[in-house]
Amino acid sequence: MKNNFAVIIGAMKCGTTSLFYYLSEHPQITAAKDKEPHFFSYDSNFAKGMSCYQALWDWQPEHLIALEASSTYTMHPKYLDVPERIAQVKDAEFRFIYVMRHPFARIESHIRHLLSGGHQTTAEINEEHLAFSEYARQLDAYNKIFGRDRLHLVLLEDLQKDPKSVLRSVCEFLEVDPDYQFQRVDVVLNSKQTLNLHPALRRLYKIPAVKSLGRLVPPQVRQKLYEPFSRKEPYEVKLSEEQKALVITQLQPDLMRLKTEYGIDVLGKWGLSLVNSH
Repeated sequence: MKNNFAVIIGAMKCGTTSLFYYLSEHPQITAAKDKEPHFFSYDSNFAKGMSCYQALWDWQPEHLIALEASSTYTMHPKYLDVPERIAQVKDAEFRFIYVMRHPFARIESHIRHLLSGGHQTTAEINEEHLAFSEYARQLDAYNKIFGRDRLHLVLLEDLQKDPKSVLRSVCEFLEVDPDYQFQRVDVVLNSKQTLNLHPALRRLYKIPAVKSLGRLVPPQVRQKLYEPFSRKEPYEVKLSEEQKALVITQLQPDLMRLKTEYGIDVLGKWGLSLVNSH
């Protein structure tokens, strides 16, 4: 039975798909057949039991760790008790990778995602946009249950600038060969340029048979096939100065804790100056 798992737990719209794709190349990592199974967040999936979860991987003798990436695992309060459910798994070890990006960019991408999928009609900020950007809050539940040493934090900006260094640090955290030379780091998945699909095609792709067939096609090839079915003009979302002020006001306490408790340089990396921060 597989008992060593690596889970990319989010955050949504922060490069989790690209990171999953890069890591899946590593010969000591077995990637889930369904990159984002949402096993511990969806009640219907969790009810199926661990045998269903184990079936997500084609485990070979050379594999040391099984990888999946479900951004719903850090979507509290929309999905509750995810780390508690993971902690219920007996005789298994979990390690968690959390990817973050500048909150303005994450929220813009989140809104763009909802607009393009027909789930939102205006570019207004709502409570979920803010909640999913409270990185420290989302991390707290995992830190409390599993401890800080089971959490590896990544910034999308670092992954974009120097992917090989980031991948090396992730490999060290996962205890797989850190010297492996990744070859596919030039591919960016789920960008606004490549996932500007019509909502009808998105719904078609969610049909299990179609989704299974799609997995047989390499991601970079699949993106090329998407292009004829994409809108000519992608949704452009840019937060106004008023919206940015709202975001900073709402996220200020969380960003301060992200710096002091999780060591993220929010000023140096994101240019966000925090009131009363030292």
